[in-house]
Amino acid sequence: MAIPLYYNWRNLLARRLSTILTLVVVAVIIVVLCTLLSFAAGIRASLVATGSSINVIVLKPGATAESTSIIQPEESIRLAQTPDVARDAAGNLLMSTEVCVQTDIPRKGQGGASANVALRGVDDVAFAVHPEVHITEGRNFRQGMLEVIVGKAACARFAGLNLGAEVSLGRHGQRQYQVVGIFEAKGGALESEIWAPRTMLCDSYQRRMASSVCLRMSDAASAPAAIEYINGPTVQLDGKLETKYYDDLASKTRDIVVLTTVLVGIMAVGAVFAVANTMYSSVDGRRREIAMLRAIGFSRSAIVLALVTESLLLSSIAWACGLGACTLVMPLIGQRQDFLSDQTWTVLAYELRLTPMIIVAALALAVIVGATGAVAPALRAARLDVLEALRKA
Repeated sequence: MAIPLYYNWRNLLARRLSTILTLVVVAVIIVVLCTLLSFAAGIRASLVATGSSINVIVLKPGATAESTSIIQPEESIRLAQTPDVARDAAGNLLMSTEVCVQTDIPRKGQGGASANVALRGVDDVAFAVHPEVHITEGRNFRQGMLEVIVGKAACARFAGLNLGAEVSLGRHGQRQYQVVGIFEAKGGALESEIWAPRTMLCDSYQRRMASSVCLRMSDAASAPAAIEYINGPTVQLDGKLETKYYDDLASKTRDIVVLTTVLVGIMAVGAVFAVANTMYSSVDGRRREIAMLRAIGFSRSAIVLALVTESLLLSSIAWACGLGACTLVMPLIGQRQDFLSDQTWTVLAYELRLTPMIIVAALALAVIVGATGAVAPALRAARLDVLEALRKA
């Protein structure tokens, strides 16, 4: 025979101070877990949304990102012989030679604090190689003109990037580029960038080499052969699928998840002791009551189950409070933030995402903390000597 759930609820309310303190400890852990995992999920989602499975990106061997890659003109010319590269209606290869540099631009509403924003110099063919990029406001830049288009995320996060504004670019900020368009890229990392005519950007930054070359293949099946050719002795560069490139950049989020797990694990140990202390206090204050339950026929297993249930009920309430706190103290969810990548050294806009998997992970943590903290006090309660407890009462 099981003890009614009402009994557990009544006992939690009877010891309000210890119950509230334990609830706060567990709820804080839930908030920390949800916040850190939401951050990692937002970064990953932004990078996963970038790239195409039929695009091959080419970097200098040893480079970890476009910002650290240098491809000489004679090297990019050799890529024209890559097999199965797609062509446009005019028969031109869909091969985009791109230059990536950085510039400091102040953030909006943060006291003018600046951030490294990626500048990408491209030719007109880039829009066929990256068809996800499309203008939503204004128009595209014209080759040979000091004009730029700005990603939607960059426009939202940084000052002076609105349509019609002028941006100082170049090695010494000596060139004034006009913002003529805003573009979207399916919410991917490209939306955190500024795009400009490649020849003009190279002239402004006094560069003659490229950072990367992006090839659009005729189909996904032809990509492995193209990568083998690029990585082989003929070209001697580093080719990989564009999706693989951005997945590698997302590896930072896996490190964040590992660190999050360690941090939350340490906090969870403290929470287990807090739950155990609350339950031990509950058992000591209810020795006569527990003895009476045994005397009227409830088994030891029923006592253990009741106390574990009581702890799980407390942890479940803490889980609900933690999620509620996230929705109140995390107004950043659904709003763009930025994160400085240690590989590209440019900021990436992302959105905090409280996904169903994060909610389930938080619930699992609450259950583990509640159950672990209740086991020892519950076993102690089950081993109470009934006659001695009634006599002392």
